[in-house]
Amino acid sequence: MSFRIRFDARNRVARMLFYGEATYENRVEAIRQLIAKYGHLKPLRVLADVRKVQSMSMTAEEQARLGTFAGRTLAAHGARIAVLNSNQLNTTAVIRHRARDEGLELFHFLTEGEALSWLTSSAELPG
Repeated sequence: MSFRIRFDARNRVARMLFYGEATYENRVEAIRQLIAKYGHLKPLRVLADVRKVQSMSMTAEEQARLGTFAGRTLAAHGARIAVLNSNQLNTTAVIRHRARDEGLELFHFLTEGEALSWLTSSAELPG
């Protein structure tokens, strides 16, 4: 497993840390565990940190399938998702577009502070 999920009780945010190799199976399992543990929260606020991902081993087809799965699954739970991305390796571009097609918008931030501020606010769009 190359992810860890923790709950930040103070901010009421589920924190997902991804590291090492990004695989289709690991990302699907991470989403399933997130929903199993925190899917009851309304709103479901998620901070997905992919800055420690070192390599991407998903094909374009797997990325598209993951985006569809994430979009359908997380949008159904009213998820609000902030992504912290690495400047060196973008592991979410195809996923982000497919998720949007399913009704889930992933918002990207440069700093954790900005992401948490948006997640805990009532703002619809980061700004």
